[in-house]
Amino acid sequence: MAWYPRHLGLIALLIVAITSAASINSGQTSRETAALNIALMGEQLRSEALHYRTLAKYWRPVPQGGPLQAGDRGERVLQLRKLLELYGDYRGQPGPVSAPQKDPMRFDSALQSALERFQRRHGLVPSGIAEGATLAALSVSPIERAEQMERNALRWDKLPPLEEERYVLVNVPDYRLQLVEDGRIKLDMKTVVGKNSSRTPNLHTRITSVVFNPTWTVPRSILITELLPKARHNPAAMHRRGYRVIQYRGGKTSPITDESLERAAGGHATLRQVSGPDNTLGKVKFVIPNKQAIFLHDTQAQSLFTEHHRAFSHGCVRLQQPEELAYSLLQAQGWDRTRIAEAATGAEPLRVSIKPAPKLFIVYMTAWIDAEGRPQFRRDIYHKDQ
Repeated sequence: MAWYPRHLGLIALLIVAITSAASINSGQTSRETAALNIALMGEQLRSEALHYRTLAKYWRPVPQGGPLQAGDRGERVLQLRKLLELYGDYRGQPGPVSAPQKDPMRFDSALQSALERFQRRHGLVPSGIAEGATLAALSVSPIERAEQMERNALRWDKLPPLEEERYVLVNVPDYRLQLVEDGRIKLDMKTVVGKNSSRTPNLHTRITSVVFNPTWTVPRSILITELLPKARHNPAAMHRRGYRVIQYRGGKTSPITDESLERAAGGHATLRQVSGPDNTLGKVKFVIPNKQAIFLHDTQAQSLFTEHHRAFSHGCVRLQQPEELAYSLLQAQGWDRTRIAEAATGAEPLRVSIKPAPKLFIVYMTAWIDAEGRPQFRRDIYHKDQ
């Protein structure tokens, strides 16, 4: 029997059914492009939390032991199947009509698919193997998940109303940015966010402009803890990477010398990296007014986007596809991808205002209800849920 989300009404159910049938006929999985309903998210989370509390009396954890994977057999496999069925991830054997389970103690392909659904909903690598982080997520009781949803419902409630049709949403624990227009996700990309020692803050602001080939003025905290020691150890290497000493008063530029570094250490100057291929901010920076000197920007460290958990920055949000975001925000002003690429490979910084400037929400949400009506959970990377 097909499974459908609890939160959807009759019309929405018909849409899901038609879409699912079309996907089966075409041999492809349709991509969900509906944005989250932020206005109703708190209500949806509280409703799902109540549902999880009713599940608690049926919940039994998977007994402790080693990893479970396809081909395994035993009581732990049976309990894993029951648990995933309780949460709605296990939907029976595949086919037009769900066939009876021949051996519920055997880890078969249907159970593997169910486990992958559970892993995706919990922000885990969808490996289809129950080990490590997956076993830890399975051991979290429905009561704990209900409490997590209730805490996040309060966070969603505090977001200001979205009166505009276009906005950008960055969810820090999900490591993702979404550009939303008319209730649909126009652009979705990976991000790198601040590590626990330099957390990306919650912000409700706007993206006012794009800077191609930006310079980077080093914040004092990074100057003292990281770059001054490197500059003292190898000033020539820092100079080759484009770093110069900039005095706070007057903005005079000086090469890196022992004397100029002492001025920077004393609080009279800082380092600035000129624009170019080695610039820390990459080819594109998005200006967002705030008091914490936070930007959205490109990065030289593209390999970080292959990591599943991506809390590595000093607080700014690094983007997987910054030029695509620039194109999406400037398209209405006559910018095409060719013009974006030419600007990003230029020799000098170029600042372009975005009109109208879209709202930007940088939020910290470890639980939400997705567009299919299913609860999603993410790791509490900054320990705010405790």
